[in-house]
Amino acid sequence: MSGKGSEVGKTFEELREILDRVTLSDHMGVCLDTCHVWDGGYDIAGHLDQVLTRFDTVIGLKRLKAIHLNDSLNGLGSHKDRHAKIGQGCIGAQALIRIVNHPALQGLPFYLETPNELDGYAKEIRLFREAYQGK
Repeated sequence: MSGKGSEVGKTFEELREILDRVTLSDHMGVCLDTCHVWDGGYDIAGHLDQVLTRFDTVIGLKRLKAIHLNDSLNGLGSHKDRHAKIGQGCIGAQALIRIVNHPALQGLPFYLETPNELDGYAKEIRLFREAYQGK
C-alpha cells in the first residue's frame, strides 16, 4: 500500500508482520506495486538496489511473487497511489526499465497496471520488449 493512512501494509515491516501472523505463512507471497512502493517512500528510481536489499532483509526476495508495473502521478513519499502511464509519471520510463531488467527480479511475472487503452498498452509492452535485456 502507499500509506494513505487508512490501510496496513505500507512498509516492508508491516507486510512482514502480516505474513508472520498468517497460519501457513509459507504459502503467502507479496506482489510489489511500483507506484505503491514509490508513493510509500521507497526510492526505486534512484536507489533500486538498496530498496531491493531492504525488501530482502525484511521480507525475503523468495516471497516476492509478482510485480505490478506502473508509473506514479505523484512524487516520492506522497502516499497517494495514483497510477500513471509508463514514462508520464514521477518514477519515469528509464527507472521502470531498470526494474524489469534487474537480475533479482528475473523470472517474476510483471503486470502492466496503467490507466490505458489497448493501443497504449501495446506501446508500453513494445517499450519494455525493446529494452528487455534478458532475451
